[in-house]
Amino acid sequence: MAVNDILGIRVQNIKSIIDAVRFEDGITKKTIADKTGLSFATVSNLCNELIERGVLVTSKQSTRLVGRTPQIVFFNSMRYNTICLNLQMQGMMGLAILNFKNEVVFQKKYDISALKTTEAIITYAKQAFYQDFLDHSDTELEFIGVGVAVSSIFDINSERLINNAVDIFQNVKMKEIVEEIFDLPAYIDNEANLCALSIESSSNNFSNIVYLHISEGVGIGIIADGNLMRGNNGYAGEIAHMPVGNPEIQCPTCGNYGCIENNLSVNGFLRKMFGNYEMNRVEKWNAFIQAVQNQNDKALRMVKENGALLGKLSSILINLLDPEILYIGGDIASVFPYAEDIFWEQITSRCPLIAGKSFKVVCDNNSEQTINIGISEKICTSWSPS
Repeated sequence: MAVNDILGIRVQNIKSIIDAVRFEDGITKKTIADKTGLSFATVSNLCNELIERGVLVTSKQSTRLVGRTPQIVFFNSMRYNTICLNLQMQGMMGLAILNFKNEVVFQKKYDISALKTTEAIITYAKQAFYQDFLDHSDTELEFIGVGVAVSSIFDINSERLINNAVDIFQNVKMKEIVEEIFDLPAYIDNEANLCALSIESSSNNFSNIVYLHISEGVGIGIIADGNLMRGNNGYAGEIAHMPVGNPEIQCPTCGNYGCIENNLSVNGFLRKMFGNYEMNRVEKWNAFIQAVQNQNDKALRMVKENGALLGKLSSILINLLDPEILYIGGDIASVFPYAEDIFWEQITSRCPLIAGKSFKVVCDNNSEQTINIGISEKICTSWSPS
């Protein structure tokens, strides 16, 4: 067997051990061997090496049995951390630090509306990371990667961002820029894909998931038979220009009419409500939410109209993909309860095959956290101590 093959097997075995230990509160080497299918000797040798390097820590298992006391192994999850950047909203940046158990160590939002280039934004993100977190934290912490959520497609072949809801990132090589500035491995993905990964990693019950994320853009993440669907170029699940929206609205991106993103995105809601508004987008969205909560007739009518479109879009996805569960997240989650009835009218009338089935729809009111967990999961599952 070639040396590279041997090293590859070794790396894979280490990753299998870390995956087995990562979320456990303590586990024996024998249990690790049972979970991974590796021999006890292989597990013991690799665990001992990881213990020496501080990746794993140990304690003795209390037992009344006579004989050798089993050693309990823990992953040193507080030592290893991920940096999560949420750049899927225009003029806003989320920065979060998660440990290896996907627990939030630090989280903060920043106004980046004055920054006009990707390089300036990522440089600012690194400065914020140092000033607001690292300068006040334990020097023993290690960071294994930076993940970025974007409202765009990451083209697998060119590694450029395309079809962006945030114009500043159009055709940008985000991964290259992040790695150069942070000097860490970078992982870039669409926010909906990250949400789908997050849900799949935290649930053992579902293997077919659709996550519909609607904020600055409209996108879906698809888990099919336990795997994230990407397609040949990374374009799988691109629905922004699906022509099921209002046929009288022209899309500023493609020039066609009826693109669903121009109806269901935050800007789609706001243009319907306020016309060509000049107020800060976040302030305007909050004003719209307040109008809905106050039972404003125009706001409620808009929510119902878009709720029907959301149901129509979802019915297409359900019929095409046959998921066990559909998640709806992003900014639209805050108004979804006001449109749920008309949404379900579309589903039940257009998806007759799910009648009587255990199909579920979940409104994710904390999608920012879902995104961060998806980023962290992507980084952690790609990492192997070297």
